[in-house]
Amino acid sequence: MTDLMIDPAAARTQFARDATPPAPGPRRYSGAAAVWQDAKTVLVTRAVGPRQLSTAPRLVVPIGDNGLAFRTSSYSAEADQLAQDGRVLVQPGDFRGNPVVGSRQLQGHARLISAGTFVPRVQAEIEAKYRWRTSFARMAHRLANGSAPYGNLVVLVTVFEPGPLALPI
Repeated sequence: MTDLMIDPAAARTQFARDATPPAPGPRRYSGAAAVWQDAKTVLVTRAVGPRQLSTAPRLVVPIGDNGLAFRTSSYSAEADQLAQDGRVLVQPGDFRGNPVVGSRQLQGHARLISAGTFVPRVQAEIEAKYRWRTSFARMAHRLANGSAPYGNLVVLVTVFEPGPLALPI
C-alpha cells in the first residue's frame, strides 16, 4: 500500500475561491446567435391586418442558438398583434434601423412573456448591450405614450433557419 502525501497549503489554494464572483463580461456568441449579438438593431416585421405588414427596428439580445428577445409595452398594438399571430420576419439592422447590406429576412415565431426570471434577465442584457440607447428609448416612449409601462413584456422570437433547397434530380 502506498502512502499519498498531500501538501495542505497547496490543497487549500487549489480549492479556495474568491468570495465575490467575477463581474459578468460581454458574452461572445457563435454561429447564428452572433448575428443578433452584433446587430445594432433588428428589423421585426409583423402582420397588422389583411395584406398589411409593419416593420419596426428593435433593440434585441440573442437567446440560445436560434432565438432573440426584445421588450415591448403591454399597452402597445404590437403586443396585441403578436398575441393573435406570432409569425414574424426578422433581419439584422444598422444603427439607424436600415437592413444590413447582404442580410436577409428570416422567419420566426414570437411569444409574449410577462413573468418569471426570464424578463429581468433579458432587461439586464438589453441594458448592458445598448447602454444609453435604452434611456433614450424609454424617454421617447414616455413622450409618446405617457404613463404606459415601458418594456414590461419580453417578446421571445424563435428563428427558423431555411432548410436546404430541394433541387430536381
